[in-house]
Amino acid sequence: MRMSAIVPIGALIVLTMARAGSGEDCSMQLSAEQHQVYASLSAANQHILSTQIKDKNGQPASCDFQRGLLDILANYTPDKRDADFKQLLVERPFARSSRGSGQR
Repeated sequence: MRMSAIVPIGALIVLTMARAGSGEDCSMQLSAEQHQVYASLSAANQHILSTQIKDKNGQPASCDFQRGLLDILANYTPDKRDADFKQLLVERPFARSSRGSGQR
């Protein structure tokens, strides 16, 4: 009797852990225009946007962030979105804060 209760609970724990590790699926929260912009990106850039962008704490980017980035990319022509997307992701050394170093 106890075994029949343990198996479903174990399966629920495994499913919960798998879902938590994969990040949030934002596709259902995208507007029609955001879907079009997303579709115009290469498969590699779609993968980067959906899974590889992290916040400063190392957590996957929120759906709000992903939607905002797609809104920005909507201002670029479709043939240049991939290059512009990569340009937006490049870390710029001058954008870092120099607080505490005594330099500006």
